Amino acid sequence: MNSPPSADAYVLLDSGGGRLLEKLGPLVSSRAAHAVWWRRKLPGAEWRKAVELKREVKEPLKLHIGSLRFLLSPQGGVRALAPELQEQWERVSSLCAAFAEKQRRPARVLHLFGGAGGFTLAAAQAGAAVAHVDTSADAIKRARDHAALNTLANREIRWVVDDPVKFAQRERTQTTRYDLIVIDPYTPKDAKRGGFELERDLGALLGTASGLMSDKPIGVLLCCRQGAVSPTTLQHLMRQEFSIFGGTVEGGEILLKGAEGVPAVPSGTMAWWMK
Repeated sequence: MNSPPSADAYVLLDSGGGRLLEKLGPLVSSRAAHAVWWRRKLPGAEWRKAVELKREVKEPLKLHIGSLRFLLSPQGGVRALAPELQEQWERVSSLCAAFAEKQRRPARVLHLFGGAGGFTLAAAQAGAAVAHVDTSADAIKRARDHAALNTLANREIRWVVDDPVKFAQRERTQTTRYDLIVIDPYTPKDAKRGGFELERDLGALLGTASGLMSDKPIGVLLCCRQGAVSPTTLQHLMRQEFSIFGGTVEGGEILLKGAEGVPAVPSGTMAWWMK
């Protein structure tokens, strides 16, 4: 039997009619979700309990998402914390722990487009040495705050404010190689300003990443939470760049899952190359 969620936990309570109903610790809030076309299960009275975060949250609110702790800000909202990635965080943590046990050394992890830091925190919890790269200094600060909140501030995490593509290109000229690479380019606003664009830039970035793998790789995880990208497209791209190393490729939807009986919400696509 699953234990009840903690008082400060994130829970997807219901979905439908183009919106999500979420428990954010002591608060209940609602936000838009374009792929949610089905009918809601909870009565309207439950939905009317939702509050406006910008009005109710004056200071960052501590929030558990799975085994990780974050600070929910009224400006970024829960979307910035990416609760839909919880299953992938857990997988990364498990893979890093298994690698350390087998190889007798910490896994070396590169997290490109680090954002709020979920993958970085999950890997660091498993003892990995992580390079966390993001273009935004503010995003890096928030991720460092999350690391401190999870008592990971003294772990081996390299915080890098840089363009992830340019950083990866420069790393190829260095001696550092990585056992696991996570690429999570959730940057639609930056793309509009001429930054990273999936169709234009993703193939080249994966080619660069293939030159950063260690001689005992765990794999590469690619998450796409912007636009409508087929898992098949991502799998083809991964095979194109990593089949030379052997291993397997798998892919599927990123799903935001909630309380029992709540329909899972499609939130993007992902693909793994696993050695």
